[in-house]
Amino acid sequence: MKRMVPVLAAAAVAAGATLAGAAPASAATPAVDCTKGDYTRVLRSYVPTNVQRPAVDGHSYNIGGPLEYDYEVCLDIPDTSTFTIEVRVRASDGSTRVIVDDRPGDKIVRYSLAPNSFWQVYGTMTGPGSTYIYYTWNETQTTS
Repeated sequence: MKRMVPVLAAAAVAAGATLAGAAPASAATPAVDCTKGDYTRVLRSYVPTNVQRPAVDGHSYNIGGPLEYDYEVCLDIPDTSTFTIEVRVRASDGSTRVIVDDRPGDKIVRYSLAPNSFWQVYGTMTGPGSTYIYYTWNETQTTS
């Protein structure tokens, strides 16, 4: 019995060192946490899966004023889904551009708008067919 205790203790130390040293590769990448941002607008909504929908930001159209605006959006979605965000911008000079972010999982999307532009935000949530999936849109706007 005296020999068994030191052997068990050594095995426990070896197992503990193995467990502590074996961390998943994803542990090095910090997860997106939308509650830590300084977001001034929060929208909780839902979308049908696998269908592109306009106004996922809660606005049919967005119209900017005479200043340049910067937006930061933190999108909180179910872990097993991907929410592709598409921002379609039309500036007062007639130019257009499209900003697309199709990374999976929660994400932070940033975009800037020229003065006197208008834009629409579209989204497509992946998932099983004929399902509604909930998301949280956290947004902050600043002027440049």
